[in-house]
Amino acid sequence: MEEHVKIAIGSILGDGHLKYLYKRTQTSQLYISQHTSKLPYLEWLHSKLGKGIGVGPVKHKKGYQQHYFITEPDVTLGFYKKIFYVGGRKVIPRGISDLLKNEISLAVWYMDDGTLDKRSKYHFNASIASNCFSFEECDLLSNVLKSNFGIKASVNQTKMRGKVYPRLYIWSESMERFISLLKPYIHSVFKYKIGY
Repeated sequence: MEEHVKIAIGSILGDGHLKYLYKRTQTSQLYISQHTSKLPYLEWLHSKLGKGIGVGPVKHKKGYQQHYFITEPDVTLGFYKKIFYVGGRKVIPRGISDLLKNEISLAVWYMDDGTLDKRSKYHFNASIASNCFSFEECDLLSNVLKSNFGIKASVNQTKMRGKVYPRLYIWSESMERFISLLKPYIHSVFKYKIGY
């Protein structure tokens, strides 16, 4: 699997959004946006994805402190649109274990949706906001983290705006391994997410 595809998978799991499927060509486009403070990360994604997929320019989103870019229509992205979206909702496909198996994919997903809870020298845990997915889908992701990366994670409940959502919580015993796997790929603007 080429690097730009690995990065696309991480982005799709995270903040990236696949636009509609062009039925004639079976292609789709990936839309990625970030807060202006994370512009260097967005430019890194733009550069990496641009090595295998056509990308439009990075633009400022008028009226917001955000920048974004959109890829050109791509067949691989069209395939991912079909398996990651059902009825307009982003889902976790059953074959996720064959897709989420590279550290850079995990790193991009964590940079987008991860949080590090470091309150004292005795508390150092990471979690991944997975509230757009179901509890069943998060169980599947938890199993993939264990089988593909050797990382133990549980699915916890978190309450937000009166609703209960799932969140992946990395076990303390897996934190050292989790950080060591991600560290080579974490962009400098997100070093705080791995405790640096």
